[in-house]
Amino acid sequence: MFFLAGSVIAGAEDSGDAKKASEAPWLEGVTIGEHPADLSPVLPMKICLENGEAIPATLTEDIPLTVVAETALFDAEPPVTYNGKEIPNPSWSRNPAISWLFIDWEKNRNVPASASHDLAVNQMVITPLNPTGKGAITCYAGRKMRYTSPETGKARATFANSSIAADVRVLDITPPVCGLEVALEDGRSGTFWVAENPPNKYPLPKMADVYFSGALVNEADPTETLTVPGIELGANMVVAPEQAAIKVPANAVLKIKVNGEDNYKLDNARLKYGICAGAGGEPAPLSDVNADEIKLAELKLPENPHLYIDASDVAGNRQVLYVPLKIK
Repeated sequence: MFFLAGSVIAGAEDSGDAKKASEAPWLEGVTIGEHPADLSPVLPMKICLENGEAIPATLTEDIPLTVVAETALFDAEPPVTYNGKEIPNPSWSRNPAISWLFIDWEKNRNVPASASHDLAVNQMVITPLNPTGKGAITCYAGRKMRYTSPETGKARATFANSSIAADVRVLDITPPVCGLEVALEDGRSGTFWVAENPPNKYPLPKMADVYFSGALVNEADPTETLTVPGIELGANMVVAPEQAAIKVPANAVLKIKVNGEDNYKLDNARLKYGICAGAGGEPAPLSDVNADEIKLAELKLPENPHLYIDASDVAGNRQVLYVPLKIK
């Protein structure tokens, strides 16, 4: 704002008083100083790990770290000078107030940090929940103080403030959570999708539930959602035939759509899906890879065909999910 005001004033001076009055009349006679007229100390702050080391430039999602703020706001007595001027009879009148934020600049999202741990007032446990290539751990602190005004000789209240940010990026350790929607020409369909459960689990491995719904899963009640819980989220996710399956006629034409999700960035160039033989390990495709339409009559199907989806994110985390395909 100060730069904008300065440019307007400069333009007004170049063009004369008439232009100044017409374009920015509220700036006539206004002088903006370098510092607030009332005393309001801004004190330096440093944030670091609890052992005193610098905050790493690269963090990993879901791994907590304890950070510490170091500033004179936590001293027993307030500063006696600021910007080269004496602060007469300073005293704190309240305890410090402090807040911590994790800022994801890529998503323009601020997440306040809070913890139930028994910590000192200048400490906080930060757990970055989502990967980002550009983030920041930010700390703001303030403390009410009183001093004697040199002009009036009376006690005056003000606030001392302190803030800083440490730029970080957060690595992605969570595989994608992708599924498929399968539809027939008669309008019946079946869908399965994946959700991390519990969310933000650490240490690894991540776990997930696989959900199923639709007439091709349960023709008696297509709206019912069937849950297959507790599968390790990763490159070997196998749903057993007794848990759930997509059931289709032998001569069916399958129209397939991807339900593709990732907590950061999905690598669409490496996405593969279709019908394969067996389950587990590397998929052995029986149909054309990534075909939007598959005619079962044109395939030589084994006894245990599966639908599969093989998805990776830009960090290299991989999910391969196998779902039984039952031929009626």
